[in-house]
Amino acid sequence: MKKVNLVFLHGWLFDSSIWDDLKTDLEKNFHVKSPDFSGYKHYKEKITSGELNIEDYLENEPWENILIGYSFGGMMCARFTLENKTISKLILINSCFPSNYTEINNQEIDNLILDLDADKNETIKRFIYKCCKDSITQKKDFKNLVDLQTKYSNIDKETLIKGLIDIKKLREILVNEHCIGIDTLIIQGEHDSFFPPRTFEVNSSNNIQYKVVKGMAHYPFLSFHNEIKKEIIKFVED
Repeated sequence: MKKVNLVFLHGWLFDSSIWDDLKTDLEKNFHVKSPDFSGYKHYKEKITSGELNIEDYLENEPWENILIGYSFGGMMCARFTLENKTISKLILINSCFPSNYTEINNQEIDNLILDLDADKNETIKRFIYKCCKDSITQKKDFKNLVDLQTKYSNIDKETLIKGLIDIKKLREILVNEHCIGIDTLIIQGEHDSFFPPRTFEVNSSNNIQYKVVKGMAHYPFLSFHNEIKKEIIKFVED
């Protein structure tokens, strides 16, 4: 049986606690790590957001290193694959590259920065609403996400703004998904209002697989835990 090291990177608004349930399930068969960016849960142990040293979480042969990133964390994972040759596979969950279809463009990021500066709490609630928008479990997920964000991920405004600036920088590096040279699984929610499935074009290089999860919006970890876990295990063990 191959030895697999899974490294999970969280998104912009929530810390590594989003992975807790998945980690519990996957640790039965894999080595699992989930660092935080600066300003998040365990930030005192880390460097600044966008400057996390991924090599601190990778294993040497015979381990197989697989990066799994959600949203902003997925963009970071994709960038790391361009710089580190010991990463063998990549999984992106509701993450994105620059596209005419995505709501996340530089102007929207600048507007979000201004909104955060004016009223952080109200801006976060609106963002969470968009995370759940059109999900088949929208009302339940919205309430739970607001509670989770308040309880576990009360991130300061400066950290959130720096994260948005990092996203703009990543958009300049990651032109499209075709820049990725390793085996990659892209999991998209059918109702993700930020990064809809049509964001991605058909890849002819055969190294990228696409999976659209029906009924899922941008935040998948509450109501679609089992679907995400199933896709991860299938891709890792392939």
